[in-house]
Amino acid sequence: MLKNHGLKRIGTVVGTLSAAFLLTVTQANAAGAEIERATATTYSDGVEWVKCANRWDNEYGMIVYQACFGPTGDWFNIYDQVPDGSSAVVDWEVGDRYGAIFNADGAGTRRYKNKDFPEGETIRFRICLGHWDTKLITAGTCSGWVSNLTG
Repeated sequence: MLKNHGLKRIGTVVGTLSAAFLLTVTQANAAGAEIERATATTYSDGVEWVKCANRWDNEYGMIVYQACFGPTGDWFNIYDQVPDGSSAVVDWEVGDRYGAIFNADGAGTRRYKNKDFPEGETIRFRICLGHWDTKLITAGTCSGWVSNLTG
């Protein structure tokens, strides 16, 4: 009886760990997702950053990760403030398209990515943590969704 109880407990632990591992896989690596790396290339002067998704950290007392969207030209601006070994990632959706853009250049960097979306569509995006080498977003690290219209 004791052995069966122990095996059940081990099975429960293994099942829980497997589920936790699978939860780290988000749409960033889903088939059809547009996975890209943001670059240091600057945006055009006409871009106005109208909406931002922020991740606040009480330990640091500030915004530690930020993704902003500029509808003029469909630009993203991704900021990573903390040297924690993770990349700041913007997770986005427009209609049937979705993807992730990684700022994989480390703490204190602001990186940019220009996209081409249909005009007048609703875009939803959020800032998350992830790892460029695996192309995965870490579960439970994302801000709330922010919406805007594309340019």
